[in-house]
Parts: sequence; C-alpha cells; structure tokens
Amino acid sequence: MKKGRLHIALATLVLLLFGCKQTDSATEMTTATNNSSLTEITAVNETKQANTKYGSYDEEDFDDSYDEKNVTKITLNNSAIKIDGSGATLKENVLSITAGGTYILEGEFKGQVTINANDEAVHLVLNNVVITNESSSAIYVEQAKKVITTLVKGTKNTLTDGADYTFANAEETEPDAAFFSKDDLTINGNGTLTVTGNYNNGIRSKDDLVITNGTINVTAKNNALKGKDSVSIADGDFTLKTTEGDGIQANNATETDKGWIAIDGGTFTIEAGNDGVQAETNLSIATAKMTIKTAGGYDDQAIDATASYKGLKASGNILIDEGTYSLNTADDAVHSNAAITINNGTFTIDSGDDGMHANTDLLLNDGKISVNNSYEGLEGAAVTLKGGTIAVKASDDGINAAGGSDSDSTDGAFGPDAFGEPGGGGDSTKFIEITGGTIYVEADGDGIDSNGDIRMTDGTLVVNGPVDNGNGALDYDGSFTIDGGLFIASGSSGMAMSTSDSSSQASLSLYFDETQAAGTLINFKNAAGETIASIAPKKEFTHIAVSAPNLKVGDTVTIATGGQDNGSEQNGLYTGGSYTDGTELVKISIDSVLTSVDQTGAAVSGNQMGAQPPM
Repeated sequence: MKKGRLHIALATLVLLLFGCKQTDSATEMTTATNNSSLTEITAVNETKQANTKYGSYDEEDFDDSYDEKNVTKITLNNSAIKIDGSGATLKENVLSITAGGTYILEGEFKGQVTINANDEAVHLVLNNVVITNESSSAIYVEQAKKVITTLVKGTKNTLTDGADYTFANAEETEPDAAFFSKDDLTINGNGTLTVTGNYNNGIRSKDDLVITNGTINVTAKNNALKGKDSVSIADGDFTLKTTEGDGIQANNATETDKGWIAIDGGTFTIEAGNDGVQAETNLSIATAKMTIKTAGGYDDQAIDATASYKGLKASGNILIDEGTYSLNTADDAVHSNAAITINNGTFTIDSGDDGMHANTDLLLNDGKISVNNSYEGLEGAAVTLKGGTIAVKASDDGINAAGGSDSDSTDGAFGPDAFGEPGGGGDSTKFIEITGGTIYVEADGDGIDSNGDIRMTDGTLVVNGPVDNGNGALDYDGSFTIDGGLFIASGSSGMAMSTSDSSSQASLSLYFDETQAAGTLINFKNAAGETIASIAPKKEFTHIAVSAPNLKVGDTVTIATGGQDNGSEQNGLYTGGSYTDGTELVKISIDSVLTSVDQTGAAVSGNQMGAQPPM
C-alpha cells in the first residue's frame, strides 16, 4: 500500500520491522505500540509525505528511527567482526543477513554484505561504515521484501567496489553496482553516503529506488543512481559523477506504468558521461535545484554524435513545476519524445543542440528561461507560450514548431530534426501560440519558424533575426494572426515576412535602403505622440516588423532613428520612458491591417519571403 496507509498498519509494521521496546509483559508491549511516541512518529511521517507530489513512497520510507535495544548490532573491524544479535553470520569475508529486522553496522570491512531475507523487510542502519569489496558489490541485496537503508545523522559512510567482478560462471552479469539490490531499495536519514562504482553502476535497484533524504555522493563508471521500475526522490543533497552513463536513470521499457522518475525536492550536482537524468517513460519534478553538465558541456567538440548527452530526458512526458536548473549539455538540455510542460522555475541553458525539444507539445506556462547557447532554442510540434520571461539565443532557429525526431543528417551536432515537409499552406497540427509572457529571440537562422501557423493574443515578442538573406526573423507556412500583444521582429530582408492580413491588430512592415547597424535606435510613434515601440536591435538589420495595441488602422506613424530613450532597456526593447532627439525618417499612413513600405513610405507588395522594396 502506498500513500494513505492507516495508522494501525504502520504501527504493526513498526513492530515487525523496527521492533519496539521490550518488556516482560505482553500488556506492556501492546501499550508501547499505541503510546504517544509512536503516534508522534506517524504524524511526522505523514507530514513529510504530504510535502511530496509525484514520487511513490511508503510511510516507513521517511522513518529513520530505530530502537538500539532491539536490533542486531554489527561492529566491523575487517576480519574481526562482532555480531551482537541474530540474523547475521560471517563466512569468508561475506557478512550475510538472512532474516528481517534492524541491523546497525559500524566500522570498516573489506568484503561484502549480502541480504537474503526472503519476503521479509530489512532495516539497514549505517553508522560510520566503510565497506570495500574488490571483486564484487560492497552491499548486495539478493532477496528481501524491501531494504530501508538509514544514514545515521552526522555519520560518513563509504561503499566501494572493484573494477573487475568475479562471477560464478560466464553467464552471470549481476550484481553490477557498488550498492546493488534486486528488490525495492530505500535510502533515508541525515548522514552521508559516498559510493564509488568502479565496475559499472553506483547505486542500483532492479525494482523501485526511493531516496527521502541524506547526502548522497556517487562516482560511477556507468550510472550513478539507477532504479529499473522507478526512481522517487523526496529530498537530499546529491553529487553524482559518471564516466560513461547517466546521473539518474530508470530504464524499464517493457511496462508502460514503470520506467519513470519523480523528484519532489533536493539539490543535485550532476556531471554525466551521458544523460543527466533519463527516464524511460515520464519525468516529473515538483521542485529541485539542479546543476547538470553532460560530457564536456555545450561546446564539447569531441563527442560521439550517435550517443546521448541530454540534461533532462524522457521517452514519455516531462513535467516541471518549480525549481532552479543550470544545464550545460553537449546535447539537448531538456528533451522529451512526447510532451514538455514547464509550469514555473528558473532555467539557465547552454546546449550543444536544442535548448528544449518536445516531439509533440512544448508548453511554457511561467518561469524564467534563458537559453544562452543552442543550435535551436525551443522546439516542438506545437509550441505554446503562456507566461514568464524567455530569452533564446540560437545558431539556427530560435523557436521552431515542427516536431519529429532527429535524422542522420550532419547539420548541427546531432543532425537536424525531421519535421515533415513545409509548404502548401502549412500543417495545421504545427503551430506557435503566444498568449502571454515576455519573449526575446536572437537567432542566426530563422527567429520564429512554424511549419504551420503562428498565433499571438498577448505578451511581448521581440525577435533579433538573421543577418543573411537565406533566413528570416519570421518563417511560417500557414498564417501569423496577431490579435494582441507587442511584436517586433528585425533582421535581413531577403526572406522577410510580417503578420497576416487576417489579424485584428495592425502591423507595420518596414524595409530599409541600407543595412542598419546593430544597436541603432528606432522609434515608432502614433499621431497622438504615444510611443508604439522603441527598439535598438542587437544585430544589424534591413527589415523590421512591428505590431502593438496602439498601432491603429487610419492612424499616421512617425518613424525616427537615433536619439535617446530614457526608459528601461531589456534586450534592446525600451519601455516606460520617453524618446527624444531622434531624426525623423518617414511618416507612414496605416491604411490597412498590414502596411508594408520602404523607408520613403512607398508601398512594398506582398508579405511572403523574398518581398523587396522598389528600387
């Protein structure tokens, strides 16, 4: 039974698993079962569990208490081991635990701890333990209902395996981790566990891996933390380093309800040889503080393009509610083969490929997202931006609505994404929709690229597009309807586009005779003297498109260059101030929803790529 276990069930489990205070009277034992201290522990467990959201936990996963009067205490001193209690034996440097109960281990041991307790639960308490095994796992759980490992507060515990394992025959491949469990494994407590997986993995469960707190340091050749069926993390402080594998992995690909990772809290520093966090199905994060680096980071030139070096990765959906994420990845920073939903949080992204990639829907509801380096910034079959502050820099497209999967082409570090064929009025299933937020894009390819439509009803969108004429600040195959919000796009004119005349909010598309230098201040004012937009593009440009609520059909717009704006500047956009001392360039009459002119005011026909002002 998972969340919501009855108090009486917990009380019974505490008696069987962790023991109670022993007396000479059965009546006194019953009283101990129902005393206030047990009730208090139960309440604390429920409070902690109530703070979790996505992981699957039992109440006892949070309980790091034990009664030293009713345990088996094992003092390790290499070959001179003292066992005080029942359920454990030592033979040829193998400490075997063969019955359920609570076992306290302390001291140093060169050998292996094995647990084979059939269908009984084992509570393993590590109290300043150092276990080293040069020929296999340090701790090997062969069979148990569940093993709960408690790290005693203030203690430092170390598990180390060897680089080569000795197996009984050539067919055997397990164990393969310094701490290996064939059954459910839980780690709790306020101590420290340092694991070195020289052979393969650091900590691995072939069922569910649950960590509710503690300081966990893992250095592994392959994966640092691995749970086949699932990984649930409620809290803790994690430092995970891998040479070839993932920081955290769940890999059950045969059962659709398994293979997931859920993180409800914690601080993570991950340096991974491959992916930072990789779920075979879904990845859900309530909150976390994560710093992830994969391979040599976003500018690693020595990576294998056939391997995966993603930051947060799932074959299913990715859902993130809150937290702080610093992602420096050789491959996509956040990648889903299905959908990505970001509800809030702060993201600082440096990616050698895509900042965020979803094969289906990419939904950003809120948060602060800064993509400082990427091949393509944000992409999905459908991209919906509802709020927050988003800043994207990309060497190709800034925001791309297409979908599909990576191809084998050599464009980009890992090849471009195959999105289907554009044209023919566009694909109605592909779109970019903006209903709020502040979005800044700086792209060397297309700034905003949709194989279908673009729709905007609110928010602010500023695009610093390409300087070459082979790309445009806007590129869409369907229509771009704008019914609200502030939109400004600048860049080259060879493939320039503006909004569609099906919009309800007016737009102005302006072509310049000569290239304007980066940082040139352009101001647009309506007849009432109100600033429509005041922008100093970050890159040189020969075209600029503007749409704003106070740009009206029938009005006259005055365009000026140079001068000063004393407003607040963010990514070249000035807000909240006044513009003065500029040089008037031209006055434009807004005669329709879409007005397209050159800098003399002469009309420019068309609104598709390649439209040019008259010469």
